[in-house]
Amino acid sequence: MILEAKNIYKSYRNGVKKLPVLIDLSININKKETITIMGPSGSGKSTLLHILGTLDKPDSGEIIIDQTNINSLKERELAYLRSTKIGFIFQFHHLLPEFTAYENVLIPAQIVGNVREKQARAKELFEYIGLTDRMEHYPSQLSGGERLRVAVMRALINNPSIVFADEPTGNLDAENADKLLKLFKKISGDFDQSLIITTHNRAVAELGDRQLVLENGALINRQ
Repeated sequence: MILEAKNIYKSYRNGVKKLPVLIDLSININKKETITIMGPSGSGKSTLLHILGTLDKPDSGEIIIDQTNINSLKERELAYLRSTKIGFIFQFHHLLPEFTAYENVLIPAQIVGNVREKQARAKELFEYIGLTDRMEHYPSQLSGGERLRVAVMRALINNPSIVFADEPTGNLDAENADKLLKLFKKISGDFDQSLIITTHNRAVAELGDRQLVLENGALINRQ
């Protein structure tokens, strides 16, 4: 098991009212497993992903990643775990505009301090994804689909144990969404990472070894 979430509760305040988003939610994620999570807008999919990925904290509950209970970690230790064990792919790619595609991919390695030893892997990833001729292009010179594929490489550069993708096809046209779908299929077959994807796209949801729906603050198996 690579990740375990126990009894996660998360709420937000709307004026004087407390609005529960996740209610006593638990999930176990195995190594090399792909999980997809569907649910209506506002159901808490992004909140759940941010909590599982240590970007946000629940009101109560536990997150255990690779046998480490993150509740016991100091912020610096948590940042290191996040940089080495976790990769993120967001709906909005969040590439830094002043850096080339190649430099953007290496940013997580720069944070950890192993950028030199990851340079060859970065070039291998560009070849693997088929964007070698775009390595020295800046984000403004790339198409939307190309920018998102660069974000995928950035998530993979440090060989994380688990990769989170939040609505990755949400801003893509049908052609680029299909390309990204094929890439995720390829990644799930070729790499050892666990992959957790939130999506509105049923074709993306079909990727999951387990296909879940977030509804009324809880996860249920998709029918």
